[in-house]
Amino acid sequence: MKKYLLIIFLFIGCTDNVPDNLISKEKMEKIIFDIMILNASSGFDLKIDNNLLSDELIYKKHNIDSLQFFESELYYSKNPREHYEIYAKVKIRILKSIDSLKNIN
Repeated sequence: MKKYLLIIFLFIGCTDNVPDNLISKEKMEKIIFDIMILNASSGFDLKIDNNLLSDELIYKKHNIDSLQFFESELYYSKNPREHYEIYAKVKIRILKSIDSLKNIN
């Protein structure tokens, strides 16, 4: 019985079911970039409309919800090449942003 459960679990875990509402890689890059900027600014008291700035603002900006983001992130994390491509592009955007701030005098 345990063998069958293990086989079923491995089969389910290895399938790459694409979510119905999968966020494109390009949009995921933008969302993750925004989340990283938000996380970097978490030490500051940023408020909009008397509400503390949160991930919900990013979801609203990109017209998604937390479930759609979670399912898309889970899908891409099961596809390492695509996941790496997204985060590599986010890293490039962050480095460009840092460089642009260094040139402000």
